[in-house]
Amino acid sequence: MRDDWGIVRGIVSVLVLVLIPAIAAGQTMQGIPRSPLAPTVASGDRVPEGIYVMPWIAGGVVYDDNVFFARNGTRQDDVFLRVTPGLQASYQSTPFTIIGNYRFDSEVYNKFTQLNSAAQRQFGTIEMRGRPSSSLTLGNTVGYAQTNTPFELNLLTSAQVSRFRSERFFESPSAEYRVDSLTRLTGSYGYSKDIFSDVEINSNIFNLGLDRRVGSHDTLGPAYLGRYFTFGGNLTPGNGFLGGNPDPVHSHALMIAWGHEFSTDTRLDVRIGPRITDGTLDSRPEAFAGIRRRIQGGELSLAYTSAITTIIGTVGASRVDSLILGATYEPVKHLTFTVQPTASWIKSSAFSTSVYTAYLETAYQFNKFVTAKGSAFFSYQEGNVVPTGGTTSEDVFITRNVFWLRLEFTYPTRWD
Repeated sequence: MRDDWGIVRGIVSVLVLVLIPAIAAGQTMQGIPRSPLAPTVASGDRVPEGIYVMPWIAGGVVYDDNVFFARNGTRQDDVFLRVTPGLQASYQSTPFTIIGNYRFDSEVYNKFTQLNSAAQRQFGTIEMRGRPSSSLTLGNTVGYAQTNTPFELNLLTSAQVSRFRSERFFESPSAEYRVDSLTRLTGSYGYSKDIFSDVEINSNIFNLGLDRRVGSHDTLGPAYLGRYFTFGGNLTPGNGFLGGNPDPVHSHALMIAWGHEFSTDTRLDVRIGPRITDGTLDSRPEAFAGIRRRIQGGELSLAYTSAITTIIGTVGASRVDSLILGATYEPVKHLTFTVQPTASWIKSSAFSTSVYTAYLETAYQFNKFVTAKGSAFFSYQEGNVVPTGGTTSEDVFITRNVFWLRLEFTYPTRWD
């Protein structure tokens, strides 16, 4: 009998290998949260050519102690039912791979029944990867996201502003060319359009890089990161919109990128260089430093980012310094623990704030069809807001804790 679950794990393995460079450049893209069903797999898994389909559904109970992201101790809690159907379909071959993912959440609330929705949020992506030749790899990702809790789209900052409908359309083509066995050229472009409260944010992000292997453990080379942000729509603060400076933003950063392999299980990546925004040298450089280590039964990672980005809920560029620690561990077969604390320090024309979060998850896979999960999300945000046109700032504290128990059912199949 064919091991269908192993096939699907292999597909995800290919995706992990393709996306690791993009994760290292996490401050550059405006995407959506990854599929909650993507498992951790070994990089050696091989995927036979063919068409793969994985329908799945998750259902469970959620407790949220701050449903409306209320400030300064005026929280309101609720318990609600969440059901999440989804579908992953893909075609895998040596020269070309395409993977489509779609999922949506339906929620039914106990107290705040006005929040009941058949589509509380929905996420969809199509990822393509092709190899026209042995030295050239092309890729593209297009996607759409809609949510009523927009902090989920503030991926780099986790900034929480309010509860309102938000949409994101995005596309990110990329290319990699291997000049020879030691030298590689990379390039990517990311475009996203965010729409919320009659406000529109357009983000254009450009990445160029050259790295060359130096010795047996190091890569070294220059990199360029350019950003262009524009803002439009109704810029009157209200309905969750905090205001801000709506002028277009141009940013350029020239960096040196260095990668070092301490061993086959441990790798360090560093990129750093001066950043010029709207013709002025920033007080802080553009920077990324990340280290990943595989351990028996899991993986550890630590990353620091200094960047500028946009935040749903305000306009203008926001300077952010973020620290992310991640750990996954499988003490026994089929039982996995995940821990991810984060800290972000944000400065924009509308507010300055610190955001601290922690995500904990325990998952037990009964078989290839059924997985039980329990997770908790803790967040604390403190800072001050300066209303557009105002002269005084307002101190803001937002705490929120969410607990979620659920079962996930999948049916991975391969079509010959």
